[in-house]
Amino acid sequence: MKSLIVKIVFALLGVGLLAGMTGALAFTYFNLDLPKIDKLQDYKPNLASQIISKDGVILAELGLEKREIVEMKDVPQRVIDAFLSAEDDKFFEHKGVDYWGLSRAMFANFKAGRVVQGGSTITQQVAKSLLLSSERSITRKLKDFILAQRIEEKLTKKEILYLYLNQVYLGGGYYGVKAAARGYYNKELKDVTVAEAAMLAGLLVAPGKYSPYVNSHAAKMRQGYVLERMHKLKKISDADYKAAVAEKTVYRLREDELKAGYFTEWVRQKVVDVVGEKSFLVDGFKIKTTLDWELQKVAEEQIQRGIKEIDKRQGYKGPFAHIGSDEFVTFEKKSRINLFKDKSSYFTLNEHNDKVYEFHFDEKAYDEMEEEQNRLSVTSGDENFVPGVNAKDNLPNVLKENVQYEAVVTKIDDVARVVYVSLGGASGIIPFDYFKWAHKRSINENTAYYQEVTKPSTILRVGDLVHVQMVKKSVGVAEYLTKEGTAALSKSKSAALIRAQKYILCRLDQVAEVQGAIFSMDAKTGDILSYVGGSNYNHSKFNRVVQAKRQPGSAFKPILFAAALEHGYNPTTIIMDTPEAMPGFDSASSWKPKNYDGDYKGPVTMRVSLEQSRNIPTIKIADKVGVGTILKFAERIGFNAKLENNLSIALGTFGVSPRDMVTTFAVFANGGRYVVPHGIVSVVDRDGKKYIINEVEKDMKIPAGVEEEATNEALAGNPFTRSLAGKQVYDPRLSYVMTQLLKGVVTSGTGGAARAVGTNVAGKTGTTNDYIDAWFVGYTSNVVAAVWTGFDDNKTLGYGETGGRAPVNMWTEYMKATVRKYGDEPFEVPAGITQAWVDKQTGRKVAPNSPGAILESFAEAPDTPVEEGTGTAQKTRPLGDDEYFENQ
Repeated sequence: MKSLIVKIVFALLGVGLLAGMTGALAFTYFNLDLPKIDKLQDYKPNLASQIISKDGVILAELGLEKREIVEMKDVPQRVIDAFLSAEDDKFFEHKGVDYWGLSRAMFANFKAGRVVQGGSTITQQVAKSLLLSSERSITRKLKDFILAQRIEEKLTKKEILYLYLNQVYLGGGYYGVKAAARGYYNKELKDVTVAEAAMLAGLLVAPGKYSPYVNSHAAKMRQGYVLERMHKLKKISDADYKAAVAEKTVYRLREDELKAGYFTEWVRQKVVDVVGEKSFLVDGFKIKTTLDWELQKVAEEQIQRGIKEIDKRQGYKGPFAHIGSDEFVTFEKKSRINLFKDKSSYFTLNEHNDKVYEFHFDEKAYDEMEEEQNRLSVTSGDENFVPGVNAKDNLPNVLKENVQYEAVVTKIDDVARVVYVSLGGASGIIPFDYFKWAHKRSINENTAYYQEVTKPSTILRVGDLVHVQMVKKSVGVAEYLTKEGTAALSKSKSAALIRAQKYILCRLDQVAEVQGAIFSMDAKTGDILSYVGGSNYNHSKFNRVVQAKRQPGSAFKPILFAAALEHGYNPTTIIMDTPEAMPGFDSASSWKPKNYDGDYKGPVTMRVSLEQSRNIPTIKIADKVGVGTILKFAERIGFNAKLENNLSIALGTFGVSPRDMVTTFAVFANGGRYVVPHGIVSVVDRDGKKYIINEVEKDMKIPAGVEEEATNEALAGNPFTRSLAGKQVYDPRLSYVMTQLLKGVVTSGTGGAARAVGTNVAGKTGTTNDYIDAWFVGYTSNVVAAVWTGFDDNKTLGYGETGGRAPVNMWTEYMKATVRKYGDEPFEVPAGITQAWVDKQTGRKVAPNSPGAILESFAEAPDTPVEEGTGTAQKTRPLGDDEYFENQ
């Protein structure tokens, strides 16, 4: 018996020794395979990069992880207490591993038959998150077990907590407590309440499962668990606990976080080209740009307004769907829910832990309002009576003017010419003036006029689903009735009741198909101020500011006229506006161009030719100056387009982008100096390292300077070109003359609508054959901007869609905003300019008070050097009127 006991003892010792050796070997093996913990002391987590406007608005935050680093001194104690209570209440007592907590978790999991508790300490979670993978295995668990103890030896508790609170993933794409506080509550971390801290801490175990956005019931339950733990551990008082449980937490509804999409993506690509895609997503770059967010919003609004203006002239596409009368209630309730939800900026949880949006749909109250409206209809005794908006209904206050909404047609009155609609159950009217545009859709370049729609029943029927815009929240129907409708109302037995009703005033609308672009920059610095590459970035990423090469039509004429001013032309030069066969594409062909109006005016001055955008005189100027000379001029001033060596270029029959049109017009606005458009002010990474970004596109023609060209005999022999140097690519005197000519386009020509901007405005319309492209490009002394409209597939915009229609109106409204912000000082008059009173039509000198007299500007051409860097000429004595004419 004794020998048996001895054998058992020795056997147990052997097993123990073997187990010890195995454990030692395993420990040694894992030690050899463990990552170094030194990198924790140089903590550099992934940080998203920010693209920021000049006025400090974050246009985009792009990265693998949304994170904001917070120092421990800025973390409220209640936040620390919430996380420790939820995850590791013995954090300040253990040495990296909580053996008692681990045992407790194992027992709880065994009892539940599933994982209900985690035994990992915060230190182990740091090891797993920063040093190991998220793999679920015994090997990984052993490694974080060992690493946690090493971390505790190397780092202080405060340093470990710093890593943890900045690293943890809390759902919604948010990493770290600071980013999560901003993302969930739109708050700074210092302002987070106990209840809010508990909700964040509760997310750790399963951010998707316990998200208040995904599962509000589970989120509230988990928050309650964390608050209970905080209370049990004496981290909060009884009063604090009760207050936190009762608190109605406000959760932020996330908006579209990408602003100025076309510009932002353009900037992102430029930076990525230098730093690389991966670095951009993880190294927290701060990219400050020149974009003016205030003006950008105006530009985007004008694109929407302008393309709708064009689209409606093209006709009505019809309702987008149709429903039966039995579907009205379902549609109206669903619409109301969505309208309230879209308007809301936050939600809370009610006593049942259901989400309640800022603008909440109360179905019971809605049904009661509907019953009231139905009783009102019965009381009226009039089958044509349509109840207005219930006085208790808050929906009209949710709607915004000029925003597109869905509605269902509920009644059509051909006599009164009124369409009644329901917007989420609230009654609206579309009177004649707001649907008369909706003729049958037809887009062609030949039809000049379409009959207005007089009977709404010819375009709509009850049950049609249509798009509308709200014009006013509350109006009476009587003031919008036709003569026949007013007479019918006066005979109605419910006239008084009808007059008492209030409706939402709507206009019939539809989704526009036409596209548009706006690009603007500071005339002197090249700072990009606004950049809209299309009607909707989410629907089309094609960037029409730089990628679309569209024909400029007559918007090219100022470049041609500028070249002519260097070669003997002046504003009073007479050109014959008469039909004539011109040289064609080769020596064997000829070409007989026409004016836009098909008419000919005989002798016209250079000024009148430009103001009225006459084609024939323009082509004759091009022929006289020489296509080759014009091509060299365009090259010198940096006009970025591929021009054919024939006279057709005079009519703008080549492709060019809005960016390049603005860049060239800026030469005139800037006294003959070329400026490169740029949108990036600075790029700095997380460590403060600065990066230089090359914003010049591969296809751009940037003038390197004209020093080498100045040796050319043609330039050296021309008094307006021999003194050009560096970026001074055009004479400042001629730039001023061109500006005065382009001011005439606004005051007396095709750009007349732009007069509303002010007196110091210059610009040019552009329209191509068959109305395919329409432009307006213009400037004040401070800002240059271009507006383009057209279809991506190059189909016609429809008869009469010229640059002097929608584009100039869009440009005008946008430039009004730039003038309010940046002013519109008079254009600087350089030395070497003289003025004389001339007859505008004949160009002859006249007395100042003569009929048709204008004060014309002319450029002297003495050997006056141009000062590099100023864009102005040295002071010289201006010629008197008589001297000027005697020298001609």
